Amino acid sequence: MRKQLLHAERVRVLYKQVYSILIGNLFIALLFTLFFYKYADNVLTLYWMAIVFGVTVFRYAMFKRYDRQRLNEKDVIWWGWFFVATAFLSGCIWGLGSVVFIQMDNLVIMLFLLMTLTGITVGSSASLSNFAWSYYAFAIPTILPFAYALISTGKFDFVVLGSMLSVFLLLQLVVAKKNQGTLDKSIILRNENIDLIEQLQLKKEKAESANLAKTQFLAAASHDLRQPLHAISLFLDILEDRSSDSEQMMVIDKIKKSSTALENLLESLLDISKLDASAITVKKTSFDIQRLFNVLENEFKATALEENLKIRFAPTSLWINTDRRLLERILRNLISNAISYTNKGRILVGCRRTVDSVVIAVYDTGIGIEADKTSIIFDEFRQIDNPGRDRSKGLGLGLSIVTRLVDLLNAELSLYSKPGQGSVFSVKLPRSLVSKIIPAENTSFIMANLLAGKTIVIVEDEEGIRHALNLLLSGWGCKVLELSSLEEVNRNRLMPDKPDMILADYRLQNNETGVDVIYAIYDFYQDKTIPAAIITGDTAPDRIKEAQQKGFPILYKPVSGGKLRALLNSLLKSTQA
Repeated sequence: MRKQLLHAERVRVLYKQVYSILIGNLFIALLFTLFFYKYADNVLTLYWMAIVFGVTVFRYAMFKRYDRQRLNEKDVIWWGWFFVATAFLSGCIWGLGSVVFIQMDNLVIMLFLLMTLTGITVGSSASLSNFAWSYYAFAIPTILPFAYALISTGKFDFVVLGSMLSVFLLLQLVVAKKNQGTLDKSIILRNENIDLIEQLQLKKEKAESANLAKTQFLAAASHDLRQPLHAISLFLDILEDRSSDSEQMMVIDKIKKSSTALENLLESLLDISKLDASAITVKKTSFDIQRLFNVLENEFKATALEENLKIRFAPTSLWINTDRRLLERILRNLISNAISYTNKGRILVGCRRTVDSVVIAVYDTGIGIEADKTSIIFDEFRQIDNPGRDRSKGLGLGLSIVTRLVDLLNAELSLYSKPGQGSVFSVKLPRSLVSKIIPAENTSFIMANLLAGKTIVIVEDEEGIRHALNLLLSGWGCKVLELSSLEEVNRNRLMPDKPDMILADYRLQNNETGVDVIYAIYDFYQDKTIPAAIITGDTAPDRIKEAQQKGFPILYKPVSGGKLRALLNSLLKSTQA
């Protein structure tokens, strides 16, 4: 730390105590005056008190001037030496008072002077030794005149007392020097801490910037990967609809499984982007856990069988109050994780009740997790026992997503694991006492022929995806109009008859969006009730928020034929309602 800066800090600490210094000095001077008003010349005593009062008022006025200014280091140091000068003046007044009022033959007066002078010298040490020179300037002229007066009498007792008083002064000066050293260490340590805090803040900002850059990179990479994957998914659906050869169907099935695996990886990236964008809203309802178990069992039974694993969902009659969609995502990730890291044995999913909550647990007989690694597995892109980065075990995002979704639900996540024996992941959520029957969800798709004859506008700037959508929708009997930009709307490329639905990609070329095109179509037909939906591969957090704020239904690429058909049927229902 620079010497000038340290000096300035001493002065600033000193001036923070000016009020107590001045008030204490004035109060003791008043008692001093009252005492000597009885034993000394009254006029002389009042003159002395007037001088003390005048110096105190002057010092107070100068302090207020200091307090109102914004000072640099050099100015602060100047004010420090000014304080030293006024402290010296105050010490001289006390030293003068001891010489003027001293009466060697009066024991009471001598004792009073000794106690007063040593008392204010010791008492001022705590305040003035922050800047040692101010204490030297006050203490020396306060004590030395009285000590000199005692020694100059030549009497043995007074000489000894004066000498002892001089030694006392010397010791006080040494203590003041040490006190200043202690303050210096405190100032240096405080500034080092401030520097450390600033460094930590910089590192925090860099980490946040790096995390934002990572999210933006993932979103951009995810978008660019989703576009061709979306086209592949659509073409596969077209092939599946039009193929009858068993061997071709087997090849198509294998390709679809590979495509689905890649889609799941991208879905994890999308979840991270949504969480970073705070674009996931929690909608809590009461529902039957068994219905959720049935959905998950249908989904994972075949997958577990392919891995030679047994999976069982323990029957339950419990109800729960939370966001079903988010809980389903949590359990799906936990079950997928259990399947990925269980080589043999079984997986059990069950739940138990507590006083006011339900604990849902996923048990496996997998490889287990060592105690020192139980925390890192919840970090993004961190996996154990996967040095080769086997993509069949995911990207290492599943458990990170789980922890963040659990936090969104205000739930509790716990882990118990033994290496070589397996793991138990548990989620604790509020229990619902509701037990009314809710109609089963209709998950089946409406048949494609209901779309026959419907006119659908496709807004997509990538030719391959437009072509795939056109083929798929045409196969369902739809009439299709392809658009790639806002300019095509402005060039009156629309049909005279109003379309039944609009499917638009969100991010188009030339900084246009599908929403811009949708509103242009609305203006063309003078009708804002035409059902429209956004299909996008963009996962950037700000893009997700922006798209959601428009209020249109959103599907994230890649979109399978089944999902697309369900979306179209949903849009048809909205027009019929």
